[in-house]
Amino acid sequence: QEVFDILPKRDVVSWNALIAGYAQYGYCNEVFQCFDQMRREGISPSAITLSCVLKACGSIESAEKGESILAYIKDDLLCNDVLVGTALVDMYSKCGMLSKAEGAFHDLPIPNRASWNALIAGYAQHGEGEDALHLFEKMQHAGFVPDKVTFLCTLQACGHTGAPGKGQEIHDAIVDRGLLDKDIFLGNSLIDMYAKCGMISKAEEVHCKLRSRDVVTWNALITGYVQKGKSHEALNCYQRMQEEGLFPDVITFICILQACGSIRALDKGK
Repeated sequence: QEVFDILPKRDVVSWNALIAGYAQYGYCNEVFQCFDQMRREGISPSAITLSCVLKACGSIESAEKGESILAYIKDDLLCNDVLVGTALVDMYSKCGMLSKAEGAFHDLPIPNRASWNALIAGYAQHGEGEDALHLFEKMQHAGFVPDKVTFLCTLQACGHTGAPGKGQEIHDAIVDRGLLDKDIFLGNSLIDMYAKCGMISKAEEVHCKLRSRDVVTWNALITGYVQKGKSHEALNCYQRMQEEGLFPDVITFICILQACGSIRALDKGK
């Protein structure tokens, strides 16, 4: 912002650089302020500008704000630019307006993997797991190869719907592509999926094979044990987690207190 303020001349590229930075780091109010100031200076927004502003609208789950932005999108730009169309799908998905998200998706001239991911994520994050998995199949039939984001969303859907078979398929695909060794988020999602599907031994197996673990990794396993009524195992995980030098967070404490209550371990609870 400091460098931007001293520029002798600002064009759409300079505005986009600043707006994209604010959008990337979640400074949504600053995104909207820049967008308004940019237009006051007579600079027409580009596809990059609009996609960043729509991203900010999705981050604050303000479909009303997002739809007000559509007034500045020319029909040909909206219909023909995949970047803007995908941002619109993402915005509606994050706001839980799934029918509108799907409508925006079908309006795209040529959907790409990012637009598929945005739609799948919307259904997965709002508890529509079966629809998310159906879209996952359609995406592959359309010739798109899933990436990390796709796998994260579909694993979430498998956990919500209790579909360990499909989850195992996705697990195998992740391993075959060597993604599990590189990404702790995928490992955490696998543990969470197996735990939610009641396959706690499989969750433990994945947990043990991970090269690195964080508090989220341990929380996923501890939560699974508590939900299965295995309070002693949950407390054991709590002990192991601390031995690895990791500090509990709110979720850890909630689960461990529940475990203590289940086995009446008052001293441990205290």
